Amino acid sequence: MEEEQELIMNVGEKEEEEEEGGQPRPSSWRKNCDQTEGPKPEPEIEEHRIDIIVEISDKVKNWIGSVGNAKERTPSQNPWPSIPKVPDQIQRGTTPSDFKKFYEPRVISFGPYHHGKPHLHSGENIKPLCAKEFLAASHQSIEDVYKKIKSNIKAARKCYDRRPTNKYDDETLAWMMLMDGCFILQFICRGNIEVLRGHQLYFVQEDMFLLENQLPFGVLKLIFGGASLSTIDKIKQCFTANIARLARVSTVSEMQLEKPAHLLDLLRSALLGSGRGGDKKMISKQQQPEQDSAQEQEEKQKADEQQKEQKAANNNNNTHDCWRMMKEFLSFQCLFQMIRRRLGRSKETTSSSSQDDNNKWQTFRNIRELKAAGIHFQPSGTSFLTDISFESHFFYGYLKLPFLLIDDSTKPMFLNLVAYEMCPDAPEDYEVTSFLCFLDSLIDHPDDVKELRSKKILYNSLGSDEEVARIFNEITDGLVYLDDFEDVKDDIQKHYDKRVNTWIAQALHDHFSSPWTIMAFIAAVFIIFLTGVQTYFAIPGN
Repeated sequence: MEEEQELIMNVGEKEEEEEEGGQPRPSSWRKNCDQTEGPKPEPEIEEHRIDIIVEISDKVKNWIGSVGNAKERTPSQNPWPSIPKVPDQIQRGTTPSDFKKFYEPRVISFGPYHHGKPHLHSGENIKPLCAKEFLAASHQSIEDVYKKIKSNIKAARKCYDRRPTNKYDDETLAWMMLMDGCFILQFICRGNIEVLRGHQLYFVQEDMFLLENQLPFGVLKLIFGGASLSTIDKIKQCFTANIARLARVSTVSEMQLEKPAHLLDLLRSALLGSGRGGDKKMISKQQQPEQDSAQEQEEKQKADEQQKEQKAANNNNNTHDCWRMMKEFLSFQCLFQMIRRRLGRSKETTSSSSQDDNNKWQTFRNIRELKAAGIHFQPSGTSFLTDISFESHFFYGYLKLPFLLIDDSTKPMFLNLVAYEMCPDAPEDYEVTSFLCFLDSLIDHPDDVKELRSKKILYNSLGSDEEVARIFNEITDGLVYLDDFEDVKDDIQKHYDKRVNTWIAQALHDHFSSPWTIMAFIAAVFIIFLTGVQTYFAIPGN
């Protein structure tokens, strides 16, 4: 092979040296030729490409079509808010027996989700009698009320998931709404159903505030909306009084009756009051003048136009942005930041910022530690869950908490409120979940419950402090801890981090927590004083 390559190279050199007439060319001519012609172009290489044809099946075409038709999630255009089922993540984390105990009705069903179950037949037999009594008391005919519900049945059907409602036609569903709504209104207005016994009334009260056992509040308005004004006012008064009683709050404003999604949403508004939660937002929206709303519409139109222009400009760089986002997400720095946020603290380069981050890291664990650090507990004066505050005074601090009654209905009520806040169409403030997580961070032992009982903050009708501590631990099991009360936690942590104040408070807590230790300390000081006086006068010359 080497001899053949040398032979080919020699032949090529000879051909270059030969003239057109067969004579060899001079070497000077070759140099001139190289200088004038420059580098010779490389010979073109023919590319042989094999095209692989991949056929796209109909199934993949459907997938591609679903991506092309994907849209951002927008709020439902239905005039009545939706009534969802318990989220899947809660169902997967709950045993079947517990789910049936805390999320399903025991005596009576409202709506299509649990309608027709065998153990609820006795409740269905009571509804016609309650409907007759309520319609007679409100001076309405059952035909007129049924027609109003039937004309709005499409809106009512859209409030529920499709599968449970598909087995009912419009007439059956409208009749179900009529019977259920009349029973609810009769029960709230009278507070008692004669054919039901005491324990059944208690379970009916529980069933009315289950997430999967709700009626659209718009249906209830259709039922009592045809009554006289005096009757409507009386019904509203019954609503406010009984919901306040069931929620164990002082008052429920009629403004909270304007736009609730259902009774569970109304109960949530009553528990939150007009503090941090959605009632403030509703009041502020209703108090805005019409001129402000017109200006807001114009500003909204301008903002929409700007968003359209922004989207049009961004569409040209979608591919570049996607790759950039992927690189940032996969980078070690991004992952490290995610881990730091998950741990709840962030280490910055400067010492000041790292000190601020360390202050935000909660080091106290329960009420006993806070009490040892000089933080005392006081009732806030209301039963609203958002009425939580903290005041720091030298080496003493006062954490004010709302009054809370703990009984057998507490756990199912809070579990359904948490499930409601986890639903897509629920309010986005997570107020009830935040309160439960905050209270769970304080209650870790039966002694913590005992301290809250002694301060008239918790009223325990279960009879066992261990049971109360276990209830709060079970309710918040698996929940994401939210920082809705972050300002209160930060104030507590700042007071907790003051070491001198903590030492003084801890010394007072350890040595002066009972009147006997205080009396012993006073006696010791008095004896020392007398001893000093005696020693002074024992010196010659005094």
